[in-house]
Amino acid sequence: MDTAEPSAGTALPEHPAVSRYRWVILASCWLAFTLIYINRTAWSVVAVDASHSLGLSVAQLGIFATALSIGYVVTNIPGGIVADLIGGRMAAGISLVTAGMLTFAFGSVKNVGVGIAIQILIGLVSGADVASFTKLISRWFPPRERGTAFGLYITSTALGGVIANASIPELLTALHWNGVYYLLGALTVAVGAVCWALLRNNPPSPVEPAGEPPAPGGGRLGLRAMFANRNLVSLAAAGLGMQWATLGFLAWGNSLMVKALGLSAGKAALVMVVVSTTAIGVKPLVGFLSDRVRGTRKTHLMVLSGYFALILAVFGLVRSYSMLLVLAPFLGLGVYGYTVLTNSTVPQYADPRFVGGSFGFANTAWQLGGVFAPVAVGAVFSATGSLFLALAVLAAGPLLGVFLLLPIREQAKTAVSAEGNSLVHNRH
Repeated sequence: MDTAEPSAGTALPEHPAVSRYRWVILASCWLAFTLIYINRTAWSVVAVDASHSLGLSVAQLGIFATALSIGYVVTNIPGGIVADLIGGRMAAGISLVTAGMLTFAFGSVKNVGVGIAIQILIGLVSGADVASFTKLISRWFPPRERGTAFGLYITSTALGGVIANASIPELLTALHWNGVYYLLGALTVAVGAVCWALLRNNPPSPVEPAGEPPAPGGGRLGLRAMFANRNLVSLAAAGLGMQWATLGFLAWGNSLMVKALGLSAGKAALVMVVVSTTAIGVKPLVGFLSDRVRGTRKTHLMVLSGYFALILAVFGLVRSYSMLLVLAPFLGLGVYGYTVLTNSTVPQYADPRFVGGSFGFANTAWQLGGVFAPVAVGAVFSATGSLFLALAVLAAGPLLGVFLLLPIREQAKTAVSAEGNSLVHNRH
C-alpha cells in the first residue's frame, strides 16, 4: 500500500534504508518512457511515406510533431501539479491509456486538420506522464543514487529512437504508416495498464536525508514559488535551448538526410540508430559519474551543451554517408548526454512534496523547443535546401544554453566516505 507523504520537516537518518522495490518502480517508468519515445520518433520515420497520402509538402513534414508539442507544453505544469495531488501512479496510468487510444485513432486520419487535432490531444493528455515518472523516481531513490537512477531511466529516450528507426521501416512495408500507429496505440494502452498495476506512490519509508531544506520558494505550490527559485528558472531556460536542438533533430533528422543528401530512408534510419545506440551507454555513465565526481552539475551541463552545439555544426558540413556514420556516435553524446543531468537536477532544487509541479514547470520550458524548432528548421531548409543551415538553427539553442546556466549557484559535491560510495549533495 502507498504510504502518506512525509512532511517537509521530517527528520531522517543521513542515509535512510531504501526499498528494493525501487528497481520495479524504475523499470516500470523506464518501459513507459521508452514507448513514449518510440511514439514520438515514429513520425520522423514515416513522414515521407505518409506525406503522399496526406498531401503534405516538404515544409509541412514537421507539422504533426509541432502539434503534439503544443498540447504537451500546455499541460506540463497542470499535469505535474495533478501528479502531486493524486499521485504519480494514477496520473501516469490515466495519461498512458488515453494517449494510447488517441495514437490508435491517428492511424485512421485522412485529413491534415483532423491529424493536427489528434496530435494536440495526445500532447494534452500526456502532460502528466514524465512529471509522474520523475516524482516517483525521486520519491523512491535517495539523492545519493538519483544520478545513477535517472541515467538508467533516461536511456529510454535513446532506446526508443533505436527501436523506432530499426523496426518501423520494416513495419512500413507490411503495415503502411497507418498500421504502425494502430500497433503503437495498442502497445501504449497495454503499458499503461502495466504501470497502473506495478507503480506505488511512496516507499515504505521516506528517502530524503535530514538537512536538505526545500529550494527557495519551497513549501508553496504555484508559479510564484517556481519563479522565485533562481536555480530552477535558469535550468529551465538553458534546457529549452538544449531541447530545441534535440527535439528538432529527432523530428527532422531522417528527412533532412533523405532530402538534402539523397540518402535512402534505410540509410538515414541507420545513422539515427547509431546516434541513439551511443546514448544508451552514455546516459548511465553520465548519471553514475554525476553521483561520484567532485564539482557541480552546472559545470558539466555547460560543457555538454557547448559540445552539442559544436557537433551539430560539424555534422551539418558532412556530405559522405560513411563520415555520417563515423560522426553519429559523437552526435549521440550531444543529442542525449545532457538529459540525465537536467532531469535529475530538478528534484535537487525542488521541494520534495512538489517535484511533479516543479518538473512540469521546467519541462514546459524544455518542450517549447519541440514546438518551435521543427517549424524553424522546416522554414530554413525549405528556403535554402542546406543541411548545414538547418542544423545551425538547431545548434543556436545549446550554444545559448551555456550562457543561461551561468546564474545557477550550486555548491560542489564532496566525497564523505573512504570508499567514495557516499556523497553529500548540497543544494539551494
